[in-house]
Amino acid sequence: MKSKIEDRNEHKTSEGEFSYELQNLYELSPKMSESIIETAKRCLVRYNILKEGQLEVSVISLEERSGKYIEKMEKRRVILTLDNGSEDKGTREEFGRIKLRQLRIERITEEAIEQQGILSQEDLGRILGCTVRTIQRDICEIKGRGIEIITRGVLHNIGRGQTHKIKIIGLYLEGKTFSEIKLKTHHSTGAIKRYIQDFQKVLMSIHHGIKEGSSISNVTGLSVTLVKQYINLIEHSSREAQKKSMMKDMIRQWNRAGTKIKKKEVTSTDYMRSLAPMIGGMR
Repeated sequence: MKSKIEDRNEHKTSEGEFSYELQNLYELSPKMSESIIETAKRCLVRYNILKEGQLEVSVISLEERSGKYIEKMEKRRVILTLDNGSEDKGTREEFGRIKLRQLRIERITEEAIEQQGILSQEDLGRILGCTVRTIQRDICEIKGRGIEIITRGVLHNIGRGQTHKIKIIGLYLEGKTFSEIKLKTHHSTGAIKRYIQDFQKVLMSIHHGIKEGSSISNVTGLSVTLVKQYINLIEHSSREAQKKSMMKDMIRQWNRAGTKIKKKEVTSTDYMRSLAPMIGGMR
């Protein structure tokens, strides 16, 4: 149960202010207000602008290998989401602070990689305010769920695990419900729906003949790294009847929503226009 201090602090943010306006001026329910806030955060805030709960840090470039002094390695500035607002709050309330910290480890390690950087376990400990031993214990537990945490120490020796987004999409394609996925991964329903929607954008891009990773990235607004992960997942899932059937259903759902484009007329610009309502307009 939230303390009075936590409840007050929650309202002393731009999210809290926006929620108050939606509920009191427009008489929307708290649930509807939360959905609008999450959509606005995703669609209206552009890259390279720090949102509330984000921080910018310098990390080692993804391309650097070991064997060099750290001061001689290429660095990159990356933006990490330390606190994702209501989604993180929901995870803590339902699963506790340890699972929340593990979710943040999953999220910020992937965010760094999508921006061509790589975090070390020491970086994670510093950012999350805990010891390296705690980070190692958390990573071990996360890996036990079949999710790979890619840090600098294991970058070039990655096992057979999956990133948390790929794990979540894979479970969805297996026919698991949101509730089942939530219990297995400790991610909020909102986050699960967002990952599925992003995967669907890549799926529809390929369906309409846009197959290059960079082109799909430009059309969808997703990073090239994430797009390539989803392309690989689509290729592997096409070999399994259940997953292939689920992807066909996703295409039908998209078309029923009014975003169908005749294949012979498709161009990147056409398809970008079809995605505009989902990514906050053409960029």
